[in-house]
Order: sequence, then structure tokens, then C-alpha cells
Amino acid sequence: MLNINVEIKEQFDFFLELIKGNKIVVNNPIYLKPKKNHNFSVYGTSDVTHESIEDEILIMIEKSRRNKQYGIKLRCKSLSSVPFIRFDSDGPAHRNDDPRKSIKENKIETPHFNTFNNIGQEYAYKTTQLLDEKESVAIENDLNFGLAHFCHETNTSLQDGTFPEAIELSPELAFVDLPTINFTDMNFE
Repeated sequence: MLNINVEIKEQFDFFLELIKGNKIVVNNPIYLKPKKNHNFSVYGTSDVTHESIEDEILIMIEKSRRNKQYGIKLRCKSLSSVPFIRFDSDGPAHRNDDPRKSIKENKIETPHFNTFNNIGQEYAYKTTQLLDEKESVAIENDLNFGLAHFCHETNTSLQDGTFPEAIELSPELAFVDLPTINFTDMNFE
């Protein structure tokens, strides 16, 4: 059974404009902060502007602290609540539903991109770089290398044409106010 995104199917020309048009990431670096609902993940976002679309676009990055797994997504809520393209560095294979291809050809291992076709069906694919074993391993193991690849594939960059960087913030250390030290009366002169 096909899982169809009706929003993308009905707005496919808008989807294509989103995908093909040049996009600018507003914030650099993109800081990754701990997720409130998951201790072992960090998450960061930035607004994105589009050369011909004024709707709100967001780039989202999520990274595991347990391993090198990460994901990068572009979402435009006026198109769909789900990202219109995403990159998965690791995880389960995606099974495309193309009857012209064999089961083996329809299985797309990570790392891979996920996007939609003209009937709103999600499908996975690999770029030329992801088909190359050395480049694929490098992209899989390095978030910023993967972010640059994602940006290149999606026509996304910084204003100057370079690619943004993701930086994981260190966890905040708790400040313990010890009763034996009077911090309010300290003078450092």
C-alpha cells in the first residue's frame, strides 16, 4: 500500500520550486542543544530564505550523542507538516515502491536522501557521492561534511555561498551555591 502525502501531491509545482530554488541559511553556526525529551540527542534549527518563496522554511539538524547518527531536514509548513527533503546518515534501509525495479533495487541503504515524487509518494535515493564508498563513509561519520553535502544537494548555502556549520554545545554545568561562600559580597578589585 502506498503512503501518499496529499499536500505535496496537490502542490507539486510549489514543492519543485522549493527544491530547485536557491536557499539561504540565516544562522551560522547552527548550535545543537540537548533535546528536552531525549537525553541522548542534540537538536538545532535555523530559518532559511528562498529566492522566490516568502513562506517560512526551516533547516533542522538532529544528532545522536550515543553514536554518529544524524539527520538533516528542510521543512516548509505551508507545504506540509513533514519535511520536503531529509538526509539520514544511518538507520534502517528505505524500501522504495517502484514496480519497474527489483526488490533489491528498491532497497536503499543509509546514508540516503528522502523526498517525494509527483504523486506525493516518499522515496529514497543516493547521490553520486553516496554511491562512492569512501565519500559515503566520510559523509556518514562527519556531521559537518554531511551538512555541506545536504546543502549542495538542496541548493542551500550561506549568503556568501559557503555552507553552514553545526556546533554541539557542551552541556551546562549546574551551579551549586555553597552556604560557606558568600557570593553576593565578593569584590574582585
